[in-house]
Amino acid sequence: MSAHESEWTLRRLSAGELAAAEAARVRAHAATCAACGATLRGIEKDQALFEAEVPFERFEAGVERAVQRQRRSESFRVPPRRWVATTVAMAASVLVVFLARPLLSPSMHGRLNRLKGGAVAELRIGGGLDPQREARIDAPEALARGERVMLGFRVEQLRYVAAVSVDAIGEVTPLHPESGQGLPVRPDPYMLWLPQSWELTGSGAERVVLVLSDEPLSVESVMDAARRAFQAADGDVEHMPLLDVPGEQTHWVLLKP
Repeated sequence: MSAHESEWTLRRLSAGELAAAEAARVRAHAATCAACGATLRGIEKDQALFEAEVPFERFEAGVERAVQRQRRSESFRVPPRRWVATTVAMAASVLVVFLARPLLSPSMHGRLNRLKGGAVAELRIGGGLDPQREARIDAPEALARGERVMLGFRVEQLRYVAAVSVDAIGEVTPLHPESGQGLPVRPDPYMLWLPQSWELTGSGAERVVLVLSDEPLSVESVMDAARRAFQAADGDVEHMPLLDVPGEQTHWVLLKP
């Protein structure tokens, strides 16, 4: 009996990323292997649900907004020591889930501490030539060209979620939601994933922040807090402090090619 195919290989098969000969071999195996066949059917079902929730028109509109933002950012004249401005472009993708990262919370002295149990959050990177991986929170994570990121979390009680990013010149982008207030998320034993993935274009560093709060926060208040944190770090996006907002937050610093 042959070994089971990895979930990553089955996802690449579903996405049409395997060469013809490899795709035929993997599909033939899945047709005769109950476990791999069930996994493949689950992947295809999840992808269909995902595409139904994020129709092409919404995806196309998000890309157009990103292009316009890129053009605006290119008009900035930044000092030589600064990285160029960046944009966030939405791209439909379903990423493999592996590990969960504990959320961070400020202590009495403003340091970052791991919570004991409770909510967890994760940023996964995929879509490029390298295997998918989980972004670290204790050091910057380098991105390859074409890679996308996706945010997930698990909560044990009703929470509200908001996510933003800050680029190297301090431009803040709302990731989820794009406006209004943080959206409610209900307790679930499994990781929940935001319905978009993002490609961070441009070059230099970008900080992604996910906030889970007991009460809904306005997106604008989270963005304002991110701007203040950027200023408090003297414009160094890699060394920003926690945002001054209630709730628990996780930060990732991504280095774009």
